[in-house]
Amino acid sequence: MSFPGVMAAMQLRQPRPELLRNMSDAGWRAALDFCDRSRLTLALRRLAREQMPAWVRERVDRNAVRNCERLDRLRELYQTLASTLKSIEFVTLKGMVQASLSDAPVEDRVQYDIDLYAPREGALAARDILFRAGYESLAALEDFPTDHLPALICKTGWEWRGDFFDPEIPTAIELHFRFWNQETERLPAPGVEEFWARRVRWQGAGLDLLTLHPVDALGYTALHVLRHLLRGNVNAFSVYELALMLDRLVHDESFWSRWEKWHSEELRRLEAVSFQLARCWFGCKLAPAANEAIERLPRAAALWFGRFATSPLESHTRPNKDELWLHLSLLNSAADRWSVARRRLLPAKMPGPVDAVYVPANRMSWRRRWLKRLRYCVFVGLRAWHHALAVPRTIGTGALWWLRTQHGSKGESAPDPAQRKFRSSCSMPVPSSAPSRDRSPRPSPPP
Repeated sequence: MSFPGVMAAMQLRQPRPELLRNMSDAGWRAALDFCDRSRLTLALRRLAREQMPAWVRERVDRNAVRNCERLDRLRELYQTLASTLKSIEFVTLKGMVQASLSDAPVEDRVQYDIDLYAPREGALAARDILFRAGYESLAALEDFPTDHLPALICKTGWEWRGDFFDPEIPTAIELHFRFWNQETERLPAPGVEEFWARRVRWQGAGLDLLTLHPVDALGYTALHVLRHLLRGNVNAFSVYELALMLDRLVHDESFWSRWEKWHSEELRRLEAVSFQLARCWFGCKLAPAANEAIERLPRAAALWFGRFATSPLESHTRPNKDELWLHLSLLNSAADRWSVARRRLLPAKMPGPVDAVYVPANRMSWRRRWLKRLRYCVFVGLRAWHHALAVPRTIGTGALWWLRTQHGSKGESAPDPAQRKFRSSCSMPVPSSAPSRDRSPRPSPPP
């Protein structure tokens, strides 16, 4: 596994960067690949640069310089969008505005898209304006269940060259028209529609933008992490950023008083899942209100964290869909559980485009078109193989987990040896097998 040393160095309360000192060059290459894909490279550089061998320091220093150039371009794009969309009121989600909540240097943030929210009519109007400004829609993604319109891109001719920090990578624009997709996730989040009414003005990083109120921004960040966790593609940096927010806000009683007042119990329940993931992975402290929300989670969800908390990190080396069992533990009806299980175990949609996305049609020679098709077929084949490996493993681990939900005890919910070793190396807390209080209705076991 390439990530235990990285996660150990990035713990918020008991960091252990010294564990990186004896890592081999091959280990560092694997760790950097994990960090690049997870957007953790620059945060790790700030925390553990002195533990890195010279060639790694030189590499991440170059990454930092190129990311600063990219951030300058992002600031210009934010300002251009504010001018281009001046007739439409929208709020900026995530991105640079997160830095004020997490108190992390904006220079450590690697950002590939800009997320904007407006009610559906505004989002559609913004899309039409951006069409006229030269953006194009990734039409191949129109049928994918999501909470935003297909991403908007400029076809500059850029192609992937293996550099995650390439300043030339075009920035996609995602126009959101809802904060949560209840139809797909089958989990209600009452109250999210009120986020829009509480929007505020934010100034920082040379920008002046409308964004969500900090209480709602934390909630949206948690929902964003949860959505990607349940879909099997959660990004470690998103969880790290949430952990930083929670750690920074731990003593802000007025913040958490508003959080309990403004966010419904069902909404807090969903956010609590991401809070627990942030604590498991990065060891952040939690305010009493956040702890209480975690304690209200169903017992089966608590058991999931005891057994599968590291599964999303392992998915690239150990194909799995273990997040499915967490999802099912949060659902209350058999129909919803069956719908989610069928979608995750028997996906009916083909992947979206993976190559030459930014190349205009008039620059696609017949050779380039065939290469695009070949790469897509290879990608689909690899995804099919990944799926073929993941499904039987997931069903097997799910059967054991289901038995534990029926007969488990504290001893039985302990993590397996690999997870125990990982958590020990990272100084990660092992979640309790059952909450001390569980006032929410307990769903029946998964099918």
